[in-house]
Amino acid sequence: MRPEEEDGLAKGTDIGCGRIANAATRNRRTAGGLIAAACAAALLMGLSGCTYNPLLGKWRIDQRTKETYVSYVDPLSSHIRKQTGNDTIQFDKNSITISGGANPFTEDGIHYQVTELPGAEGTEVKIYQPRKDDPNNYDIDTSRVAPDGKSAHLETPSEVVELKRIE
Repeated sequence: MRPEEEDGLAKGTDIGCGRIANAATRNRRTAGGLIAAACAAALLMGLSGCTYNPLLGKWRIDQRTKETYVSYVDPLSSHIRKQTGNDTIQFDKNSITISGGANPFTEDGIHYQVTELPGAEGTEVKIYQPRKDDPNNYDIDTSRVAPDGKSAHLETPSEVVELKRIE
């Protein structure tokens, strides 16, 4: 190679490296901005009383550890009984959809109360379902979501089930 070709190669490489370095710097600034924005959003949620609800999403009934008769059962309890064949629960922001069997069911007007448990115990989520005969009164079921978010323990008036997250 001639010296001027080597210079051109070096200059070309230098320009390419400069572009890569500039892109890396730009990406670091963008990533830093995204992290800052995420932190700010989390702070605002915390200040406004919003809490992340790890129960939201789709779950499969992995195991039923109790199923008893009670005179009144809320819709969640009655639709996850073994005899219904339902084995999937989807918790959404304002509703619960129970499916997998012959009679799928959706309950609207759901509210959640999320409490972080001390240490590494996970999160407790209380599920409030409005009663059909008295919408100002609620049935309350309790779920404890594992710290990894992949399993949960759900207790209703007549049911105790273990849930596994469907990914």
